[in-house]
Amino acid sequence: MSSRAEFKPNVKDHPRIIKNPSREQYWQEKCVSCHKTEIASFKNSLHYSSAGIIDQTRFLFGKNKTLLQTDAEAWKKLRDIRDVEQKKPGGVVDHLLASKCLACHFEADRRSDVAGRKHAVGCAGCHVQIDQQSGKPLHGHRFQKKVKDQVCLTCHSGNRVGADYYGYFEHDYHNQYNTPYGAKAQFGAFQHRLTADVHRQAGLQCVDCHREHVARKIRPQYEGQQPLVRCQDCHGGFNEKPANKINRAKRFKSTVIAHQNFHQRLRCSACHARWSYQDYGLHLFLDQSAHYEMWADYLWQGDGEVTQLLQQQLGLAPPERKPAYSLNKISGKKMNGVWYQAWTFRRWEDPVLGVDEQGKIGIIRPLYQYFITFVDSLEQVWIDSQKPVRADGQPGWNWAVYGPHTIGKSGRQCESCHLNGKAVGLGLRQSIEDEVVNKITLPQPPILPGQRLLNGKEKRKLLNKTVKYRQMRAKMLQKLFESK
Repeated sequence: MSSRAEFKPNVKDHPRIIKNPSREQYWQEKCVSCHKTEIASFKNSLHYSSAGIIDQTRFLFGKNKTLLQTDAEAWKKLRDIRDVEQKKPGGVVDHLLASKCLACHFEADRRSDVAGRKHAVGCAGCHVQIDQQSGKPLHGHRFQKKVKDQVCLTCHSGNRVGADYYGYFEHDYHNQYNTPYGAKAQFGAFQHRLTADVHRQAGLQCVDCHREHVARKIRPQYEGQQPLVRCQDCHGGFNEKPANKINRAKRFKSTVIAHQNFHQRLRCSACHARWSYQDYGLHLFLDQSAHYEMWADYLWQGDGEVTQLLQQQLGLAPPERKPAYSLNKISGKKMNGVWYQAWTFRRWEDPVLGVDEQGKIGIIRPLYQYFITFVDSLEQVWIDSQKPVRADGQPGWNWAVYGPHTIGKSGRQCESCHLNGKAVGLGLRQSIEDEVVNKITLPQPPILPGQRLLNGKEKRKLLNKTVKYRQMRAKMLQKLFESK
């Protein structure tokens, strides 16, 4: 028999080998005959469309005049983006989406990313766990039916819901804030380790509450429209018994002082979230030049592509350096320029309150407060730390009510909301009488339908020591004293 080097297979007789048949382009050919229901449910989800990210970002940058109009296939059009369309915020937004925001899309190949952020493409992105050091599948070509938390965290890292479940809070990006010498960055950045969610401490995995392949009455346009497992389903609540009776979860107790009817409008997380992401002022800098020195102290920005580019180019002599580039996350094609990012400042204490689409009071956070800069390959500054403006002329900033995954067994102290100017939306200040420390801590009206900031009546109720508040607070302190 001929040696292996001499063997030439008859290509015509060999069936076509598809490297990854779980990619979207092969679903009809390879998957739908057995997984019709799963594919249908996935195509009707935000993990497929990324509608919330695309729609809201374009609206805030003034590219879209209306909200909640993004088509489920809109992400496919971003595959053709190679450069900015116009030298203004509305003209760079699709470049931002294609080269940065959609890095977590299921069709984005991240196997060569930094440790913690590696994942495959297509269905394999969730169902094939990747070794975070080598980038190779941990279990070969075998799919894992139950998705592991480590896979979820390849996207739900940074200061996003999911990372908070484990108590991760990103350090500021300048290297003076990095963890002491010898530690390794995780998810492309360094993290503080805060209190993990009580459900995480009890051993619950993400998929125990969040199931992707479920029937949906409507195609969700943003996270609030996704079908969710509620706290009441396991714990019960005001005038509501647990729907899931086969669990060991502690039941809602109406005898607890904080569980009286005056708190009936509150989301459970409004009290039980131990801390909350509050990232103020997102500075995004699109740089197409070859000047990398200014970013030498910002290697770790939670973006593996940025880190690898800086490490590569800073290792070269200045004459050998090439203009900055990035990859279109959907198509894999090279794009002109790379997006760097930083924050004005970041906090986690004393969450701010707002009202959700159901009229419930929950925790609200800045999401996001953009400052955009654009420098081209000739080092000409076209946009200089500019705030986007919506098509209706309003500032392109947004705050949104969300559900922190930082739940504790007991609620926070009453004073984290009552008598707290920051909690009611007066901004970060030493006292109610003092000036606000920075105007970006003043909440902007949410853009999602039904959500709003607290009104004057709700603010006054929290800032004043009513007779009811004094009575109930005294009872709580007395019980606390008696228990010690």
